[in-house]
Amino acid sequence: MRRASRFTFHVFRSGFTLLEVMLAVAIVGTALFTIAMAIGRCMDSAKNASNYTVAHDLAEMKLLEFSNPTNFTEGITTGDFGDGFPNFQWQREIVVDESQLESLYKQTLTIKWHERNREYDVTLNTVLYNPSATSNTMGNALGPSNSGRAAAGGS
Repeated sequence: MRRASRFTFHVFRSGFTLLEVMLAVAIVGTALFTIAMAIGRCMDSAKNASNYTVAHDLAEMKLLEFSNPTNFTEGITTGDFGDGFPNFQWQREIVVDESQLESLYKQTLTIKWHERNREYDVTLNTVLYNPSATSNTMGNALGPSNSGRAAAGGS
């Protein structure tokens, strides 16, 4: 009798198992999510830096506009920058300086803007000298007063 021979074929498949593919997809997905979050944060930081630069430039522009120290009154004034900068507003506060020198005023200029339901601001403090506000015609610690001439100072 002849015996039927059995041959066992070992088939070697080249490729990945389902588990390996799922693991690779999970790793790639996690990496893409992390990269997307990092890009979003970088864009937010760039926008924030841009807004601070714009606010600083607008503050300098306002300080130039307010450069005549005899043309002010104590108190708070506010405004905006028109259609060119719709998210930005300014506030100017002038109070008598706390020093013992006459005719000195402290000016606080604040530029505010809104971004993603948060309010940001840049504040600049300067000191103004208004010789026309001097009651002493003989002068003060800064020198003789001359009501016909205005001098401005700031820091």
